[in-house]
Amino acid sequence: AVPDDGVMLDLRLLGGVQIDARRRRARVEGGALLGALDRASQQHGLATTAGNVSHTGVGGLTLGGGMGWLARQHGLSCDNVVAFDVVTAAGDVLHASADSHPDLYWALRGGGGNFGVVTAFEFVLHPEPGHVTTVEVPVPLADAAPAMRRWRDLSEHAPRQATFNALIDGDVVIL
Repeated sequence: AVPDDGVMLDLRLLGGVQIDARRRRARVEGGALLGALDRASQQHGLATTAGNVSHTGVGGLTLGGGMGWLARQHGLSCDNVVAFDVVTAAGDVLHASADSHPDLYWALRGGGGNFGVVTAFEFVLHPEPGHVTTVEVPVPLADAAPAMRRWRDLSEHAPRQATFNALIDGDVVIL
């Protein structure tokens, strides 16, 4: 993940998550993992679009766009960020939002990294009941074409709350 002659910063000590349930906002430090965000927001019946694996870093996922179980209903992770705290290469500490440093805010919402070090994210939170149903259907790869067409058609017409995944694992497609 680190390019030749690149610099890696370890933000694990910046792993805090603060929830403002009244405003439906989460302030998430740059080194936090998704599990910390999920645990803190679920206590209030709230969630935001994040990844599917609890030990993924919020920063890397969000700066790369970020897609999770709530994406069909609430957009990508980067769509749910309302502000970033960023330390620039010049050492400036900026608060980027739609109203403050809007070009930097736009760039960070899906433009990837390399605009500075994001030390905190502010996310919009959405009411979520906390109950889910999941189904995995394994199909032999040789027989998967009709099942995948049906999966595609189902996802086109399904409610926005439904999220669909497809995974090829060796000679099996898992829908």
